[in-house]
Amino acid sequence: MLIEKAKKYAEDCISGTEITTFEVKKQCEWFLEDLEKQKNESYSYFFNVKFLKTVEGILKLLNFATGLNVENKSIYEGLENFQAFFIANIFGWRYKINPTKYRYREVVLFIPRKNTKTFLAALIFIILMLTEPEYSEFYSICLDRDLAGEVKKAISQILNVSPAVKEYFNIPKTLSGRLECTLTHSFYQPRTAEANRNNSIKPSAFIADEYGAMKDNSNVGAMQTGQLSVKNPLMFKLTTAYAEDKSIMLDELEYLKKIYQGLEEDERLFALVYYATEDHLWDDIGLQMANPLRIEENYEEIRNNRKKALAKPSERQEYLTKNMNFFVPSNSGEAYIELNKLRLCRNLRGDFDWKGRDVYVGIDLAQTDDNVSVSMVTIEDDVIFAKSWAFIPADKIEIKNKKERTDYRRFIQDGSCFACGTEIISYSFVENFILNLEKNYGVHIVQIGYDRYNCISTANKLEEAGYTTVEVVQHSKILHQPTKWLKESILERKFSYDGDRLYEINFQNAKCVEDTNLNKYINKKKSTGKVDMVMSTIDALYLLQQQILNEDNFVCQTF
Repeated sequence: MLIEKAKKYAEDCISGTEITTFEVKKQCEWFLEDLEKQKNESYSYFFNVKFLKTVEGILKLLNFATGLNVENKSIYEGLENFQAFFIANIFGWRYKINPTKYRYREVVLFIPRKNTKTFLAALIFIILMLTEPEYSEFYSICLDRDLAGEVKKAISQILNVSPAVKEYFNIPKTLSGRLECTLTHSFYQPRTAEANRNNSIKPSAFIADEYGAMKDNSNVGAMQTGQLSVKNPLMFKLTTAYAEDKSIMLDELEYLKKIYQGLEEDERLFALVYYATEDHLWDDIGLQMANPLRIEENYEEIRNNRKKALAKPSERQEYLTKNMNFFVPSNSGEAYIELNKLRLCRNLRGDFDWKGRDVYVGIDLAQTDDNVSVSMVTIEDDVIFAKSWAFIPADKIEIKNKKERTDYRRFIQDGSCFACGTEIISYSFVENFILNLEKNYGVHIVQIGYDRYNCISTANKLEEAGYTTVEVVQHSKILHQPTKWLKESILERKFSYDGDRLYEINFQNAKCVEDTNLNKYINKKKSTGKVDMVMSTIDALYLLQQQILNEDNFVCQTF
């Protein structure tokens, strides 16, 4: 049964028998945990074994049209465990209160070339056309017209070698023609990803094929809008990596990382993310992590590609993107710090008592409709202690939740974020927050560092209140040293924070770039989300660092 193959795959991934990625392991852990949770009446979902048997019946009637080691086999017989895991999760999980409704609204498959991505897409559409309500519409969208027809070609090939099923389908000869199921009067049609041409359709399910090649979300958005009146909508994002700076898949991967790291929650999203990690791009461990289809002939071909790529730099990009599924955008910046390294610094010395400490405060003000942050830092026994807060416009919480795919209300409840003002930030609220830091935390503010942009008025008010303010010039030659110091302190576990989730998300978002003099700094435009809490921390650290350097350089002369 599919469920048994799915369980076997999950168990093998978790045990390490199956070499795979952290993200796939996590998805496997959740799958087995959810199978146990469904026994609890309060759990919202259940695994519909009965419907999965219907899917198995369809797979027994379908045959492989192409592929190594699958000649004369039904798809059910030749299905690999990772393929069974993918199909079982999509079609098995349902709502308890409505067994016809799929649990997963969104499905992501990030997988290299020659790992049956198109085959799985074709299989999904055949099953959907046979099992979903009558007159359902199914589409795949792709930037390139020829590529858009690949899924249709795969569907046609499977049906042509499956006589027991073929008689219930009308297969058009044209590339863009509708492939119709005569049993349900449902149809599938490939389309190019042009938003203004996809506004009038009503897809029950659609696949955004080669999602990594897309530079904006307008085409996918148009398809989603058409699903508003659909009872049980499904959206699939299938892709291989690309050498593309502006790929929307980069943002998608960052969002997925946050989910698997526990920073975000999305119970209606299922993803399988296969790729080689950077330290295994050129070995067989990375080959197996990225390529779950265990066919030795394919592996030998990839090894040959690897050999050529090592010898010929011009072929490295193709090898890394298509065989290792590794994004190699030329100018997107590198991750500032790995989240698992940062998390080792959670409450390094237990709950830290700020009372009586000399602190340095950093302010990252932005346009009044964007995030603002305040951070304070101090140092004790060579360990930096930091605390940070964010501020957002009160009337833009829902807009920001949707745009940034997060939940600011939980951060407000946690006390790390404040909603102030209406459509725009209340700078007076932020100023009063800073003015009350000494009273609320029992600290002594030595200096307040600020970015001149949008902060002159606030800095003047703080000066009038008796504080020493210092402009921290937002230039790489100034920011390089505190940026470097912060990273080194985290790696050496000489940095401590209180484990705040929003703070962790800011670090997860942060991307670092170099100037022509190799000075590294965090670039807001290259980062994959808000980084204001990191930036205000760096501004505060700049002041602390300058103070330490001045003390070290103090010279006493005697005569």
